[in-house]
Formats: sequence, C-alpha cells, structure tokens
Amino acid sequence: MHRQMKTAMKASYRIIVFLLFLAPLYGRAADARSYYEEGKALREKGEQVAAMRAFIRATHCETDNESLLGRVYSNMANMCRQANDHETAFEVYALSTAHFAKSYDSLTYAYALNNMAWEQAAMGHKPQALALVDSAVSCYPYYPLTEKVIETKAAACFFTQEYDSVLYYTATSHGSDYLLMLRAQAFSFLQIDDSASVYAKQLLPRTTNPFYLDDLYYILTHNDAAADKETLLRLSSERADVQKHIKERHGQLTLAVNLLQQELNPEEPTRPVWFILLIVCGLALLGWLIFVAWQQHQLRTEKAKFEQTRIKELNDNRQLLLESEDIRQELEWNDFDALCQEINKRFHGLAATLQAQDLNEQDIRICILVLIGLSHKEIAEMLNCSPKSIGKLKDLTARKLGVSGGQLQTKLEKITLL
Repeated sequence: MHRQMKTAMKASYRIIVFLLFLAPLYGRAADARSYYEEGKALREKGEQVAAMRAFIRATHCETDNESLLGRVYSNMANMCRQANDHETAFEVYALSTAHFAKSYDSLTYAYALNNMAWEQAAMGHKPQALALVDSAVSCYPYYPLTEKVIETKAAACFFTQEYDSVLYYTATSHGSDYLLMLRAQAFSFLQIDDSASVYAKQLLPRTTNPFYLDDLYYILTHNDAAADKETLLRLSSERADVQKHIKERHGQLTLAVNLLQQELNPEEPTRPVWFILLIVCGLALLGWLIFVAWQQHQLRTEKAKFEQTRIKELNDNRQLLLESEDIRQELEWNDFDALCQEINKRFHGLAATLQAQDLNEQDIRICILVLIGLSHKEIAEMLNCSPKSIGKLKDLTARKLGVSGGQLQTKLEKITLL
C-alpha cells in the first residue's frame, strides 16, 4: 500500500513538471509536417474535429516552410467551406494566400486567390470575387487554373441569380462536374426543363459527389420524360443512403470550425488574483492526481484479475469439449436452439451475440467449431461437407465479423471475453 502511494506521487510529480516546463518546449520542437500529414489522414477517415486539432498544432510549430503552412491553412479553410461557414473560410484562405505569397510559387498563390474569390462569390459579393479572380489570372494565366477561374465566375453569377451569365460561362467549359451541375441548375431556374434534364443526365453516371444528388433528383423529377422510373428509384435510394452520413459529417465539421474560431479569436485569459489561491489549487490538483492514479491502479488490477478468470474459464471449456468423445452429444448439435443455449451458458452469451450480428445458423455453427479449436477436416466431418468448403465458409463468416479467416478464432475469443 505504501509503495503504491509512493509510485502514484512520483507519477503525479512527473506530470506536473511536464505541464509546467516540458510541454511548451515539446510544442515548439514538434514537426509541422507530421501534424499536417496526420490531419490529412484523419480527414480521410472522417474524423474532422481531430483533423482540425492536428492542423492547428501544425500552425503552432516553428517552421520556415511557407508552402507547408499554406497547405495547412488551405485544408482548414476547405473544412470551413464544407461546413458552409464562408466568412471563416475566406478569412483562413487569406492566411493561406499570405503564406503561399512568401513561397514564391505562382500557381499555388493563384489557386489561393481563386479560393478566396469563390468564398466571396458564395457570400454574394460578386465584384470582390471577380477582382480576386483577375488577380489570380494575372499571376498564372495558364491551364489548369483557367478552368477553376471559369468555375468561380460561373459560381459568382449563380449565387447572384444571373442565370444567363452562368450559361455563358459554362458553355465555354471542358465539362467538369461542377460546371455541368451549374449549367443544369441554371436551365432549371430558367424553367427550361428539357435542357436542364439533358445536362443532369450527362452528370448522373459520372459524378461521385453526394451533394449533387438532391439537385439531380429535383431536376429529373420535374420533367416526366427526363428519366425512367428505375433511374429515379436508384437516385432516390442513393439520396436516402447518404443523407444520414452527410448530416453526421456536417455536425463534425461544425464542431471543427468552432474549434478553429476559438483559435482565431481567443478569449482573454483570466489571471489569478491571490498567490495563495494558486497554491491551494496546485495542492488540490496534486491530491486529485494522486487519487485518480490510485483509482486507476485499482481498476487495472481488478480488470486484470477478471480477464484472467474469464480466459481460464474459456480455455477450460474449450479443452473439455476437445477431449469429449462425442461433441455432438455434449452440445446437442442436431438441435440448434439447444446448441445455442449450451454455447451461451459455456461461453458467456456467444451464440446470442453472433445472432445479434445477423449471422445465420450455418455461420454460428462454423464459429463454434472454430472457437473450440477443431481443424478444417474435423469441422467438415461435423458438418458433413468437404474441407475446401469449410475454408470458404470460414472466410465468408469471418468477413461478416469484419476480419479475415485467419483472424476468426481471435475475434471469437475477444467476443467471448467481453
């Protein structure tokens, strides 16, 4: 008991020393590029808030790589755009532009200016958007920027409801998905449904952007001759599938943008008035850390004992069945309900857990035999089929549980020990 308290106090002392002295040094020494790569990876996984934290950490690192910082701010601004917070997106794109200007890369600088222009267009500020577009073109008047410039000009006209101008700009495009979508929408708002349907049908088989689905569905359903019922049913089903995902993603993006806004507009820190209050708070924190460390130690000890007991029980049951002269008789194999009851009793509700994961009767039988530890040949004899079939059935069952065939036994053991 005395030794455990002493260990907890040492751990608490190290934490306090790290927070007071080492943490600021660690933050300054961190690699901005690693945070940037971490943020990109988290964005791809859909973890928007964690990605924003990684990008913010990258901006706190000391680095001379202006191009890297420009890309960091560009990613953060893109997340604001996806959350429909165009004011914050414009502000962060401006920071990105400032860093790209110092990197002496005319293409990335021009792209950053064009991104600022698009945000101004989304806010309905067409003159400011066109002025920024002109600045971008003067920096880099070549392809591929010219295509993006056309998109921004068309968007500026679309957001100000100048649909004839939208048609003018989109007519000169090379047919990017975004320009096709704008053209279809412009024809739709001008109530030229046949032309809107033509471009909507061109875009439908080639786009993977879920945000276009609502507009495409609206356009095609307002023209009875535009699409067959099968296409409309498929489109309606796809819309229903992505709506929930988009809503969750937008919620995460909103939280991420709120985190960024707190970083851009930090509140004034409140300073302690009395030195004695700081001492009392420090002692209270130390006592709390010691208590937490002790509690965690107790929980880990109890958890370890419980896991050891469950593992021993699992191995004992498995060994008893392996040594049984007739496993069928032991488990009442021909009666599936009786089999499930016996497995639930021996392996802590395993059969019920597998049934809740939509595994069928054959899948559950395969899982039971794999967990017991029988070979493919032994399983084939139990189920009256060939060992090759068992390999395929095992792989299919494992896939339903999200693992490979070789990992199925480990997965079942983890389920049993939960």
